[in-house]
Amino acid sequence: MDPHWRLLPGLLGALAGLSALVIAIVAGLQADNEPLTILVRGVLAMGGFWIGGVLAGWAIQRAVHADSTSGCDEVSGDVAISDDSLQTEESTSETQERREAA
Repeated sequence: MDPHWRLLPGLLGALAGLSALVIAIVAGLQADNEPLTILVRGVLAMGGFWIGGVLAGWAIQRAVHADSTSGCDEVSGDVAISDDSLQTEESTSETQERREAA
């Protein structure tokens, strides 16, 4: 696995958490709430969105790299096994005839 992908859950969690904190502070200031209320709600939002961001990053990481970690022969990178190689001789000859006719 590429080392950049390993950082995705933490990075996505941090971005989501900080975004939630900023949005909660701005919304609290616009609503003329007390400073303590704004900070408490902002920190709660940051924690919740951090957890959600980490889980989303983990799910994305798993979805992208599920093929590389499975034992399935189709995803092994072997050209002889890939879906493109399942073309029959008939369809190959038909394609060649169409190319020549064009």
